[in-house]
Amino acid sequence: MHSEAPDTRVLINGGGIGGLTLAAILTRLNIPCMVLERSSKITPVGAGISLAPNALRVLDQLGLYADIAKNGQRLNKILIHKEKVKWRALDFTGVQSWFNYPVISIERHEFHHMLYEAAGGEETVRLDSKVEDIIDDPAEPWLTVRVAGGHQYTAEMVVGADGIRSVTRRILARNAGMSATNTIRFTGRVHMSGYTAPIENLGPGDLGVGNWLFYNDSILTTWPCKDNRQWFIGVKRADLAKGETPDRSVWAHATPSMVNDTYGQKFHPFSEDGKFESIVNRSERVIASNVFEEMDFPSMVSGRVALLGDAAHSMTSFFGQVSRVRWFCAKNGEAADKPLLAPQGACQAIEDATELANAIQRCLVYDSSTASTSKKQPLLVYEALNQYSLKREERAKHLVSFSSNYAKLHTANLPYGMGPFLRKFVYAYLPAWMWMWGLQWLYGYQPVVENVRQSFPAEEGGQINLLKTPRKPFLTVI
Repeated sequence: MHSEAPDTRVLINGGGIGGLTLAAILTRLNIPCMVLERSSKITPVGAGISLAPNALRVLDQLGLYADIAKNGQRLNKILIHKEKVKWRALDFTGVQSWFNYPVISIERHEFHHMLYEAAGGEETVRLDSKVEDIIDDPAEPWLTVRVAGGHQYTAEMVVGADGIRSVTRRILARNAGMSATNTIRFTGRVHMSGYTAPIENLGPGDLGVGNWLFYNDSILTTWPCKDNRQWFIGVKRADLAKGETPDRSVWAHATPSMVNDTYGQKFHPFSEDGKFESIVNRSERVIASNVFEEMDFPSMVSGRVALLGDAAHSMTSFFGQVSRVRWFCAKNGEAADKPLLAPQGACQAIEDATELANAIQRCLVYDSSTASTSKKQPLLVYEALNQYSLKREERAKHLVSFSSNYAKLHTANLPYGMGPFLRKFVYAYLPAWMWMWGLQWLYGYQPVVENVRQSFPAEEGGQINLLKTPRKPFLTVI
């Protein structure tokens, strides 16, 4: 016989950006929730994260924008080079005038801690809770989630926010009689990233200046962070033996010397001697990772279980550079990597969390006197989650497709030898206003939480290019 009330109303598997954003919103809405995180400690490793207008509006609504702006750095300009030849300085200040919010880069761990506190901290997040099974019996009013060690929890719905190698997704596949594997593939690319101390030779005029550098054999991006710190991401092809395919994302024990082996002698305009090595040597943390991408687009909902973020849709990291949250497993000393793609991997997880929270409150905010007896309640959950799925799946597919196509443009890997020509045209000559117009489908769609005070302190009351519904990207087929 089931209990009269579940342990919580919404149980979230995964304490990354998407899971904590959802928990923060539900906490704001006074909807009880619990986050199960498989690891037992947060450690400040990884690099940075960029937050774009489509995510910042709801973060502003939750009261986090002021701290993000204070501790992050607005992107004002991007210097674009091909080897040592400067193609242009792309003005990015127009993002705020078009969409009321800028693009802000912030140290990843600091932003993650903001979300953790907004979600309720240790009162909401259960560390050292590795999910092993999810039981969704339509005949029962609650779902049951079993974790390692014999513990179990009950809830009215479950959300899988556990990343590209989602356990939730594998459990759903297994329960449906399908192969319990994630449909991801190795892209053949390796990312090396890091977060530096302040670069001492930079001054006030360098604040907010990013860099895109196209080399003949690799690509490098540096994003500006607070106090002229730099968050860098290098992209190169993997050096693998014939037939070798990596099965993990994050490399163990990445060091600055590993980064310098590939990029140390490359040109960078912020280096005093012109070589990137001097910037890498200022790194506080570095990380190297193999890049995987999604091959399939399953439903984001199954029964009373929903997926969000990379658990539902991962994308290549050219459109959103890779940053990672790593939770440290104190039991065995291993790091559990959690991919957080930014700006748009993380931003899409935040979008997912916002839309899912709206669906959840439509079915869970009801007369509490009928909560334990209403036989229709599970049907309301199914209906609400299906509405979320229909709203998010099309946008997710567009974003993943766009990300893949953008990667081809970014690497000049286009058919008929057109890659180098088109890349130079876009990056060297395309007017800044066309960049803003081209980003409207992405930055202009800014979902917010229903039934929360509609006050956005960062907005200045000017014209804003908001979209009421998602729109297809302009770069859909290459």
